[in-house]
Amino acid sequence: MDARKIRRETQRVVHKILKLVESYDTIGKTDFETILDHVIEQVHRNTGLGVEVIGQKTHTVVQALPQEYGQLPEEARSWEAMITYLYLKYLRELGVLKD
Repeated sequence: MDARKIRRETQRVVHKILKLVESYDTIGKTDFETILDHVIEQVHRNTGLGVEVIGQKTHTVVQALPQEYGQLPEEARSWEAMITYLYLKYLRELGVLKD
């Protein structure tokens, strides 16, 4: 996939989901699951892959979160960064995006 296309697509995804999370002060399990569901929906919409196929990667994506996103310095963590991480991690795990 073209880097510019991925960047634009990711920005659109972040913008859509950010509207949902802006009202969250802190995030609980239910809130995180809602964000994850929206990310999965956007991956489905943008790749055409089945939700079931995408869902099979959820365990891997969530399990890697503390080791990858969790290693960011506190000042680099944000809703935008988390949504971007989740979206791109799914694309990588599904083979749509190569490292």
